[in-house]
Formats: sequence, structure tokens, C-alpha cells
Amino acid sequence: MKNTFWKRERIEIMIALALFNYVFLGAEYLFDNMMAFQTDSGGVVLAQSYVLGSSTVGFLLFGILDGKLRERAKKAGSAGAGVLAAVCLWGIQVHQSYGSILAAGLILYVLLGIAGSLVHYRAACRYGMEEHLAETVGVSYATGLFLQFLENNLIHNAAVEAVILTVAFWALLFLVEKRKVAESLMERNLYESDPIRHPYAAAGTLIFTIALMTCIFATLDNAVTLGHAGGSMDIGQWPRLILAVSGLVSGVLFDYGKGRYRNLIMYCVTLLSTVCILVIVSGGSFLLGLIVFYLSAGFFVVFFSTGFVRLAGYMRVPQFWAGMGRAVNNLCAILIGSFSVALIRSGDSTKIMIASIGLFVLISIAIYIYTVMGQTDVELPDQERKQEEEQDYFSAFADTYALTEREQEVLKMLLASDEEVQEIANRLYISRAMLYRYISSLNKKTDTNSRIGLIQFYYTWKPKKRLIVTIETYVNSRIVQFYVKLFSVYSWYGDRRLE
Repeated sequence: MKNTFWKRERIEIMIALALFNYVFLGAEYLFDNMMAFQTDSGGVVLAQSYVLGSSTVGFLLFGILDGKLRERAKKAGSAGAGVLAAVCLWGIQVHQSYGSILAAGLILYVLLGIAGSLVHYRAACRYGMEEHLAETVGVSYATGLFLQFLENNLIHNAAVEAVILTVAFWALLFLVEKRKVAESLMERNLYESDPIRHPYAAAGTLIFTIALMTCIFATLDNAVTLGHAGGSMDIGQWPRLILAVSGLVSGVLFDYGKGRYRNLIMYCVTLLSTVCILVIVSGGSFLLGLIVFYLSAGFFVVFFSTGFVRLAGYMRVPQFWAGMGRAVNNLCAILIGSFSVALIRSGDSTKIMIASIGLFVLISIAIYIYTVMGQTDVELPDQERKQEEEQDYFSAFADTYALTEREQEVLKMLLASDEEVQEIANRLYISRAMLYRYISSLNKKTDTNSRIGLIQFYYTWKPKKRLIVTIETYVNSRIVQFYVKLFSVYSWYGDRRLE
């Protein structure tokens, strides 16, 4: 990473994103543990899908309310959300009944959805078009996972966990409200300079792609959660660190080559996860499934988070779109929760294999469409690309006006230098009079009257007419060649008949 990566403003955003990931995942872990006192493993998985699905309401609410509420109302709402979140976390850790835990979880995750959408919008405002966006998201995700790992292994008291999560949530709200950010993403003109061809089509196909991928990753998640709730594995132990590592690695890989390979990398990760499901249902190791899940889940989170943070700036209401990745993922998780649990518990490996392979085929199609729709109209070329384009332009100009090699050398010198005629002549190892002859010849061929006029004409010249001429010449030459060959064949055939 470049030195410019570690700036105070970026660090604040990363801390806010890390705190969101920590609270979101930590509260989920606490909720699952407390719900296990009231129901079986299947009930825990279903309850988890309900609260995760409720966060979708929060993610969407922020986009609707942010533009309508005044600053005073927003501050009051932020304070009220902090108090209500503390009450909900306390209610979860008390675990008096199934209904009370579920109600507290539903309310808490609506609040977390609003906070998550807010922090992702802040990230979009500041770094939506920045080349290190995926690394920013990846480092934040890894930090949040590491904080959760420390909590799970150092703190074994539900009440203390609830207090720590409450403080972290308050810190998150403080950071995102600490300093005003530019509400308009267009102020830096970055999105205007690199526009996506079909932003809403790209958003729609990305939603569809994430929905399909969620079916794969949610099935793996449910299989892991079933094992955790049943007591066969504690998902808070060391394999959890693989998830943090995956977040870091995915951030670096997604930003490699200016993000050109992001979709391809995610496609390969999805393939790995699909294979893992097939291995598990065939009687493979649970630990292997857990490791693959953690390796792939980090990639998935960074993928959909980065995708919508970047897309937000192209939308009319960026607040609504910045956190859409989490919203889609969580909504799809609740929709397929009961189905995936029933499918896993059935033990019907044939059905699971057919469903997994079918999903993967649809994902392949969706990610291809998203790649096409997400292309930009303007690519900022590198230095080599610029040089190639300039050389092609010069060659087309020289061919159009039939410039000799020496005239091309003179023209290049005139374009590159504003020196006096004598100095240019010395550089070309010709006399002053000879240089004037070449300039006169160039003026005559280009229908210009002076050195300045020649230079101005060169930079304003458009090679469209030349392109048409070239095409016409090419076509005409092919037609002529056709008739020449036809005549040759006809002559040969006639000579053979005469023999």
C-alpha cells in the first residue's frame, strides 16, 4: 500500500467501518448463544435469519429518511438509537424468553442497518472512486473480525459482552457524526470523468448476482451455524481468524490492476464455495467446510460492499445505494433460511448438488452481464496508451497529406519545440533556407499559411475523412482484385478450351 493510504480521514472511516462490522457480527454471535437457551439448533438458525433480514429495513430506511430529516432531528435520532441499542443488547443477554430475545434482536438490527448504511455512505462520499477502496473495506472488515475474535476468547460473560458492544456502537455513531462530509459526491467530478455506461442496469445485475451468491454463502453459513448451535464446533475460535485474513487478501487482490480482475476473482471464489458444499454433503470434514467458508465469506463481503460503495456516486440518491450490498445479502439470507436448513437436514445430497450447480450456472451468467454493464465509457489511459494514440494520429496525418520522411521529421520538431527557426534548423542539421522550404511545402500540402497555422491545423485536424477514404480504398481494391482474379480464371478457362 502507498503512503497515501494511511491518512487521518481514511483511518477514521476504516475505524467506523471496523466498529460496524464488529458490532454487527458480535451481536449476531451473542444473539445465537442466547437463543440457544430457548430453542434447538434449527430454531437458532431461523431466528438468526430473521434478525439479519430485519437489518435490510434499516439499510433502506436510511436512504429514505436522510434527505428528509433536519440536522437537529438527525442528532436526536442518533442519540435515541444509541440508548435503544443498549436496551436491546441488554434484553438479548438476559434471554428471558424466545420472544423477548427475538424482539430485541429485530429492533437492534434495524438500528444496525441504519448505522451501516450511514457509514457506507460516508465511505462512498470520501473514497467511492479511490483506487484503494477495496483495501479500505478489507482492512476495516479484518479489523472488525479481529476485535470480535478477541472478545469471544477473552470475555466469557454475556453481560460484559453486551456492555462492550454498546460502547462500540456509541463510538461508531460518534465517528460518523463527528465531522461533516460533502453530501454531494459530484463535487470532485470524479464520477463525471469516468461514467458507467448503464449505472442502474449495473446496479440491477449486481443485486441479482449478490442474491444468487448469497444462496451459496448462506447455505454454507447455515451449515456452520447448525454445527455451532449443536455444540460440534465453536465458530468463535481460531478458524475465525481466517475470515479476517480473507478480508485483507481480498482487498489487495480486488484493487490489483485498478480493479480489472475483481469480478473474475469473485467468480473463482464462488466456484470454490460451490465445490465445498458438494464436499460437505458428500460426507466431507466439517472443519474443511468451516475453513473454506471463512476463506470465501471475506471475499464475498468485500466484493458486495465495494461494489455498491463505488456505484453509489452514479445514482441520484447515493444514500439509498451505498449500503445496498448488506441489504441484499441479509434479505436473501432470510428468504432462503428455512429452505436451506430443511435441505441440509434432509441429507439428500442429489438435490443439494443439483441446486448448487444450477445456482453456479446462473451466477456465471449474472456476473458476465454485470461486468459488461459496469464498464465505463472513459478509461484514463496510461502513458504508453497516450503515446500509441499520438503516434497513430501523427501517422494518419502524414499519410493523408503524403508527407515525406524528411517533412515528417520537420513537422515533429515544429510540434515539439517553440525555438527559433535557426535553432530548429541546427537540430535537424540543415540550413535555415532549407528549413523554410520544408515549412513552405508543409503549408502547401495542408493548405495553411504559416508555421503557427500549420501547428493549429494539426491539432484541430480530425481523421474521420481519412478513415472513410481508407475504407473506400480498401473496399474498392478488394473489388478490383476480385474482378482481376475472375478475369484471370476466365482467361485461363478460355485458353484451355482453345487447346
